[in-house]
Amino acid sequence: MDENIKSYKCPCCGSQLVFDAASGNLSCNSCKNVFSAETMQQLGEADASALQSKYDWENYTPRDFGEAESRDFSGYACPSCGAEVIGDNNMAATICPYCGNTQIVKKQFEGALRPDLIIPFKITKQQAIEHFEAACKKAPLLPKEFKNSKKIDEMTGIYVPFWLFDCRCRANMQFSAERVSRWSDSRYDYTKTDFYRIIRNGTIDFEKIPVDGSVKADDAYMDALEPFDYTAAVDFDTSYISGFLADRYDVSSKDSEPRANERVKRSTEKAFADTVLGYSIVNPISSAVSFSNGKIRYGLLPVWMMNIKYNGAVYKYAINGQTGKTVGKYPICKKKRALWFFGVFAASFAVCFAVAKLFGLL
Repeated sequence: MDENIKSYKCPCCGSQLVFDAASGNLSCNSCKNVFSAETMQQLGEADASALQSKYDWENYTPRDFGEAESRDFSGYACPSCGAEVIGDNNMAATICPYCGNTQIVKKQFEGALRPDLIIPFKITKQQAIEHFEAACKKAPLLPKEFKNSKKIDEMTGIYVPFWLFDCRCRANMQFSAERVSRWSDSRYDYTKTDFYRIIRNGTIDFEKIPVDGSVKADDAYMDALEPFDYTAAVDFDTSYISGFLADRYDVSSKDSEPRANERVKRSTEKAFADTVLGYSIVNPISSAVSFSNGKIRYGLLPVWMMNIKYNGAVYKYAINGQTGKTVGKYPICKKKRALWFFGVFAASFAVCFAVAKLFGLL
């Protein structure tokens, strides 16, 4: 028997397909579906290429600051939360951007690695404060006494370390889909459901996928601050740090790869799924993403940070130093909340009363 002879199973019911000489197609005696040989070949190739996702990043080689550059900086350590950041030698008293501690300790500069690029701060401290106050106005149940002007003035600008990932992905995805048609005649209503197997193959490029490289920086906050405009990124120069703090990465590029992989996979799947249009129901069947020699760079991104202590809790805020986007959680005034619920209840009661009266129920 010739081992090279190909046989196909029906993608709908799994039964063996047989060649129909009259039509030149492959037909299923079980469910009566008919497929062209070309279609079955495409399905076979798609199934063969739908392997597990494979991610291959290059090894990143860190660079040290030059001796001359190192003389311009000092280290600053927070005895409260353990954060260690750097700043220029001329900085006055500083505040820890991560916990708000005012007793940050100046020490000798050591152990920092030189970034490849930096996005300079675009908005000033005063503009950042205005963005924060505008965000507060969108929180109607915020206590009046929460916005402590002294604490707001302690807002600190810091460059947060990020690993930036570039790659060109090749992806293979398959979907099951349904298209439902309905019509009627004088006697009956009809519903017809067509079932499809959809295949998507192609490539997609990613540039500067950000993953923060600091343990102290809250991942959820950093993700929520996106997007940054990377067209404004420039080669790193120490002059951009003057007057600001800069964190040093303590999460290696290798340890950041799983988060980058997840972002690549999720974004690729969404991009391919968005091309499947015109169906009533679409469900993914399989997904495989692969690339090799992905590039990694080390960058610093601008963030204004602030901590406000209120009623025994610390509320943290982060503001994109380029766009002003504000992220944080806000306390709720119990009195305002009670008045709000009372107002909603009163309005609902008034509507019910008016409806009941209209229909003569009262």
